[in-house]
Amino acid sequence: MTDRSPSDEHDRLVAELREQIAARDEFIAIAAHELRNPMTPIVAQVQLLIARAKRDNVTTILPGLFALETAVDHYMRRATVLLEISRINAGHLQLALEEFDLCEVVNDCTRKYQQLANHAGSVLRCRVPTMLTGRWDRLAIEQILDNLISNAIRYGDSKPVDVEVDLDAGADVVVLRVVDRGIGIHPDDRERIFDRFERAAGNKRDGGFGIGLWLTHQLVRAQGGELELESELGAGSTFTIRLPRHQV
Repeated sequence: MTDRSPSDEHDRLVAELREQIAARDEFIAIAAHELRNPMTPIVAQVQLLIARAKRDNVTTILPGLFALETAVDHYMRRATVLLEISRINAGHLQLALEEFDLCEVVNDCTRKYQQLANHAGSVLRCRVPTMLTGRWDRLAIEQILDNLISNAIRYGDSKPVDVEVDLDAGADVVVLRVVDRGIGIHPDDRERIFDRFERAAGNKRDGGFGIGLWLTHQLVRAQGGELELESELGAGSTFTIRLPRHQV
């Protein structure tokens, strides 16, 4: 039996760790698929019930159906987050670029969170141009909006939340802002919250994986964009995303 050199032992441990990380990411991906798949027919059934209730003017059950739709949607999106994490960790994140109207997507995402905003006692306002087309990954944009809007409502202290879209025509860059007027983020936390499994010190009891902003940052960077944060304790936070209008 030959003794291993320190270098050989180091290489062996690194290889074992890589195998364990790959196995973990594969498990997360499989688990995310298994969590999502049974919910797909449930989503379809809830949407069908909502359509029938509207058609038959059975308005008494609509609030409950809308609440159920929101809960199922949040469940699905958490499973999607797990899937995206495994893809990013494995270096398999692939963008599906297509031409679409960003304002339409922003309007749709904002409408989807109106009920959550109402429940939180917050006014959710959307300020976008009539149309602003570009080439991005639609699902990535939706996930970015989901994370930023839900956080703004959650930590917005029941105050207005604004979602804004502008065009920096000179640079051919789209500027997307999500502004809240809530609790704000401590200066010590403003860099750390973009790391995986990290949350601001005052927010650790609010649930969640602590990866929403990390994932948002990764998806913005993957599309050639920049994510900036301005915040003041007790006065709220502004997340600003600058995205090139045409990805290649």
